[in-house]
Amino acid sequence: MPNLMLKQRLYQRYWQLLSHYLDKRQPAADKVRLVQKLIFILPTRYGWWFVLLIALLYLLGTNYQNNLILLLCYLLLSVFLVSIVLVYQNMSGLTLQCRHAAEGFAGTKTTVAVNLSSDKKHFMLNMHFVQPYNTNPYNTKQNETVLLSQPATTASLNLVGTKRGKYALPRIKITSQYPFGLWRAWSYVALAQYYWVYPSPDADKSAVNLSSDAASQQAKTDAGETLAPYRAGDSVRHMVWKRLARDPANPVVRQQHFSAQAEPSWVVVPALSGDALERALRYACQQLLQLEQSGSSYGLKLPALTLPQAKGPQHLQRCLQELALC
Repeated sequence: MPNLMLKQRLYQRYWQLLSHYLDKRQPAADKVRLVQKLIFILPTRYGWWFVLLIALLYLLGTNYQNNLILLLCYLLLSVFLVSIVLVYQNMSGLTLQCRHAAEGFAGTKTTVAVNLSSDKKHFMLNMHFVQPYNTNPYNTKQNETVLLSQPATTASLNLVGTKRGKYALPRIKITSQYPFGLWRAWSYVALAQYYWVYPSPDADKSAVNLSSDAASQQAKTDAGETLAPYRAGDSVRHMVWKRLARDPANPVVRQQHFSAQAEPSWVVVPALSGDALERALRYACQQLLQLEQSGSSYGLKLPALTLPQAKGPQHLQRCLQELALC
């Protein structure tokens, strides 16, 4: 266990230094073009074995003064050096952009569309999101291999948000070992875009029932009242006692009635905190999706904000974003 904790601290310290270096070298931007200062190149494990083979052939050729072995050694060295240029050319000139903010629900996969464009062909590009810190709300173990054989294409990368909110898109690591696998070129790209994590829909309304009494009282206040003669079975709580004292022979009761005019539905999130708030937000998300699917107009009432009634994808998006930030 102590060794594991030490490794985690060293790993976090490494990412802190690397992130500080990358933030100065390539700050987040709407569009990023891979140039020389953004591309890192080192030999692969296979490449280091290839270097060892070249060294052994050179020693063998010079020891026995065998020109054929030396010629093979120089040929392999030429291939090794030329592959540096080829792997760099396969990465350079590629432009990455994310035009729209990704959206998803907590605990589910969300697809992030990254637009790739270039004036030449690129092959065997591997892309995935990196997770610098353990506190990052992303689960970024999904990789995507992209074969960019057209002037422009789109890479679909997956993110799994575990906590609702609005977060900056993590860095994208793009790597390539094309064409011979002797060298590995990679780059960390930061795009100035956000990722929305909405509460996961849930039909459990137990948290909302905590404020049912207050909602019922508000409904009574908004309702109209009329007086009617007392009939057997009417509740004595609705009895007008002052009227009864003046005229005991004709008791009357209050009757509540609601307007028959149809009004848009309201999704109400009560003033809660902790787990109760999270349950209420999940239930509100379920209500919003159902109302949008039915084509009804609806509004959202939060403790500090009220969105007017409307309908449509843009209104639904605005409501879900407010739930994520609540």
